[in-house]
Amino acid sequence: MVRTTIHLAEVELGARLTRTCAVFAVLGLIALLAAPFAHVPAAALAALAASWLFFAGLAAGGVALSAAARLAYGRFLEPALQLAESPAAFFPAALVLLAIVLAAAPRWMPAASHATITGLFVRDFGAAIVLFAAGAWFLQGSARRRWAGSRTAIAAVAYLIVYALTLSVWAIDLVMALIESAPSGIVPVQTFMAAFLSAIAWATLLSARRHLDPVVRLDLGRLLYGFAAFWAYLVWCSFLPVWYANLPDEVGEILGRVEGFWAVVSWGVIVATFIVPFVALLSEAAKRNRIVVGLGATSVLVGLYAERFLLLVRPVSPSGGLRGLAFGAAVAAGVAGAFTLIVGARLARSKIPDRVGAAPAAG
Repeated sequence: MVRTTIHLAEVELGARLTRTCAVFAVLGLIALLAAPFAHVPAAALAALAASWLFFAGLAAGGVALSAAARLAYGRFLEPALQLAESPAAFFPAALVLLAIVLAAAPRWMPAASHATITGLFVRDFGAAIVLFAAGAWFLQGSARRRWAGSRTAIAAVAYLIVYALTLSVWAIDLVMALIESAPSGIVPVQTFMAAFLSAIAWATLLSARRHLDPVVRLDLGRLLYGFAAFWAYLVWCSFLPVWYANLPDEVGEILGRVEGFWAVVSWGVIVATFIVPFVALLSEAAKRNRIVVGLGATSVLVGLYAERFLLLVRPVSPSGGLRGLAFGAAVAAGVAGAFTLIVGARLARSKIPDRVGAAPAAG
């Protein structure tokens, strides 16, 4: 199975990128297994949890993007919907990683106990199974019925509801539970909207790579631009009440994000996720340009990935020790490599044409 996945990924990604991702996956596994011997198991497991939350969210968000587009009859996105749905191939691997994250909760979640682990499995693992099953049901129906049919609409509505609820549960149990001070109530909304934004960025990046019609890139660029601004609005909403009301229970979390190494990460997340796409994709011509759109999408993905680390790794390893950061980075690279291989194999199986649309690439 691993050999088949790598072979298919080579068809889609090319031999060099496939081998790089395979090496990253192996190194990530080695780093995860070696972390206890290096006395940094908490940092490595927190990095695994952050990576899982990002890539599982991206996979779920891709299906949510397709469901929202089909429900709203957004036919302008039709050439890119298979690209948006492709991360759903990560669902089985996401369940395995979630089981590891939850089983190892006492090693990286300070307040975890046997009762806590049982509750986490019931809520988070159960919710993940329901979400992925709803996603599979929707994808199966949408592939057969395309845009028409009430059953497709019902499946889309059901998936979007389960999507918002499930990612909110993940945010409460895996993000808010780590915050010692009173966490902001907007964290669940930020979580599922960040996953939705990451799906838009993923589809935009692949559309640039596959030379889709410039009109499709323009539409995706507009979506990316708008939802990146909406993400910044949610971040501002989480900060503004704490600032103007001077809420002592929530100030500690904000201060922790703007001190030392984590201040660099915090500002980097804002720059990568909002400022770069806001500036780069301001003009309509930029949204049509394959290179500019691809760079903007990549910046958003990197920024959102770093945000997961800010939310999960910082509370576990606030000092940001070099050894813990090194192992965490290796684990993150491993999950990213495995995700890319799995999705690359899915794209190869789908046999999406290299070029879609009559218009040639604009840049």
